[in-house]
Amino acid sequence: MNDFIKMKRTIVVLLFFFALCVINAQNKQRHITPERFQAELEQYITKKAGLTPVEASKFFPIYSEMLRKQRAIHDEIKTLKRIKPLTDAECKQNILKRDQYEIEIKNIQRTYHEKFMNVLPACKVYDIIKAEERFHRQIFKKAADRMRHKKK
Repeated sequence: MNDFIKMKRTIVVLLFFFALCVINAQNKQRHITPERFQAELEQYITKKAGLTPVEASKFFPIYSEMLRKQRAIHDEIKTLKRIKPLTDAECKQNILKRDQYEIEIKNIQRTYHEKFMNVLPACKVYDIIKAEERFHRQIFKKAADRMRHKKK
């Protein structure tokens, strides 16, 4: 009888350990690294915009340069969002600075759209822009769905 209880406990412990391993593996699959995100984005854009390997090799270095510049400004915006101004004047300054950063992001985007059109036809650039928008919408939707399921 005592051996039976020990065996039962061992099985329960092993099942519990196995369940933890499965949960951990699922969490690792859901976690997306910046490198994986970038690779999936490039693959999605290449497919949806119908880029040839030559077109992709011309486009993605310029695109990555644009993203780096925009990311630096997004980091500045994040820093501003963390700060809670205490006075009306500080609030106004924070708002105006954030607006200026948003304008800078748009100016970078416009500049790089022109650079894209120097290496690709405008129709391909248009398809790239649409593909990028769709990709981000899908990513946000998946994240929202995961959050919704976690709350249940």
